[in-house]
Amino acid sequence: MERYGPETYGENYADVYDDWYGEDGRMAISQIGAPDAVADGITDLADGGPVLELGVGTGRLALPLADRGLDVTGLDASPAMLGRLRAKPGADRITVVEGDMADPLPGAVDGSFAVVLVGFNTFFNLTTAEAQASCVAAVARLLRPGGRFVVEAFVPAPEAHDGLSVRTVDMDRVLLDVAAIDPDTQLITGQRIEISEAGNRLFPYLLRYVTPEQFDALAAGVGLSLEHRWADWSGTPFGEASASHVSVWRRPA
Repeated sequence: MERYGPETYGENYADVYDDWYGEDGRMAISQIGAPDAVADGITDLADGGPVLELGVGTGRLALPLADRGLDVTGLDASPAMLGRLRAKPGADRITVVEGDMADPLPGAVDGSFAVVLVGFNTFFNLTTAEAQASCVAAVARLLRPGGRFVVEAFVPAPEAHDGLSVRTVDMDRVLLDVAAIDPDTQLITGQRIEISEAGNRLFPYLLRYVTPEQFDALAAGVGLSLEHRWADWSGTPFGEASASHVSVWRRPA
């Protein structure tokens, strides 16, 4: 997909993101952790320490984390997403940074964070293996001893993401998803297509999926070890049939 950059997703989805993916959003699905459940889980893992969220977007998770008294930094490549976040009540409690997840906070002091969080498949917005490896290496540098890297993501099932699917049908609009999978590059190239009385609109996306085992290899390569893997934020055991995972890797203390 030509001209697709780190900021493309956010610039195209910022004005609909909360309507689609908020807690009562039109496209909320079971694999997405409810904001309060995620915030409770991260609060336990952070043990009062500072938290960095990569791909903070409109603050779906960062604001509930700040509500719990945590020192939260949120990074995103999209000015439009960050504009939506800054306009929300309580956003002044979050340190908001415009930047690329592939090289987050290059000027930050090593060991600055107790937890680095990448929620809701956001890691897959890094569309090359090199960018993904760079991100994980940066996370390891930014974590304090004993700090945790937390990822929430779907378990890749290429056959489930290839082709045409219907996402929502309302009285005034239909939302479709068209995607093509390249198993060699692990890229999913897609468009969300909104057909409504007001007209039609395209929402492009490009993802590079990673399996849980590949995540483990990336983490191990920079000295992080798997501490927990659950199927959801309730702590449901992860198994072969799990459609999503919440994984926690830890830097040695």
